[in-house]
Amino acid sequence: MTTHWLHVTLSWAITALVFGGLAVGAFLRQRAAAARLKQLDPRGEREA
Repeated sequence: MTTHWLHVTLSWAITALVFGGLAVGAFLRQRAAAARLKQLDPRGEREA
């Protein structure tokens, strides 16, 4: 593997890790927000 392709491969890997981390963070924030909304719901355990 030439130096060029090594850098290309590493760049793609780093990009995939960054976007994967962003996706995991978004998922965790969404889950926390849903739990908080459920906690603050004035209807309690009743469904609409």
